[in-house]
Amino acid sequence: MSLGCGDKTEAERRTFAVTMTATAPTAPNEYGWTVTPEAAQLSVGSVRFFEGRVLLSRRFDWYSLIGGTANAHPGHYVPGDALGEVLTPQTVDLLAGGNLGEANAVTGSYGSLELTLVTPTAATDAQNLLGGHQAHVRGTATHTSGATVRFDAVVDLPKAIEGVRFERDLQKEAGHVRIAVDLGTWMDRIDFATASLPDAAGVSTFPAGSQAQNGLVRGVEDTSAYVVTWVEGAAQ
Repeated sequence: MSLGCGDKTEAERRTFAVTMTATAPTAPNEYGWTVTPEAAQLSVGSVRFFEGRVLLSRRFDWYSLIGGTANAHPGHYVPGDALGEVLTPQTVDLLAGGNLGEANAVTGSYGSLELTLVTPTAATDAQNLLGGHQAHVRGTATHTSGATVRFDAVVDLPKAIEGVRFERDLQKEAGHVRIAVDLGTWMDRIDFATASLPDAAGVSTFPAGSQAQNGLVRGVEDTSAYVVTWVEGAAQ
């Protein structure tokens, strides 16, 4: 990728750290399940920053016909000029937080970013936390009826998560970008009653094609699940 701002010759080279963390669900999901995550990992291949701003719209989604909620999509989104990138693959423990690396970037008016997930390797996931998948979450879901499901689920996306909102006029000020993954959005469309029967250890999975798996995929690919902010000061 060639970084630049077209004819905006005033752009200057700069770098900044990009970190990733998570926020836990704060309320029951739309099916009445309260989720307590016990583990959550993401295999990030790259983060790319663009000038284009995101206008969110809600468009037709077949999933809404079977009791779900349609995703928020970038409406008429055009990425525009590329302003920065982090290209070092990392497996991130979302509950602990992690540093994705330094963005090679330029100054300018930032509007959005693109997040690409990749299949982890032994080098990026030495402990095999993801089991060869791009996203993993494990925890307990408790329904308002009193039912409880212990679950362990994975996701692989076929394409990048495009059009994540990040609006800032970024010059030479000190600071870093923080991407907070909203696990509540990941979990919000899942009816845990559609998970598999528990195994010998009492843990359920999300079978391919099940409502639970489809709901998780839509949560992970929802751009609103990634809250991006500029934080003054060095990354911890």
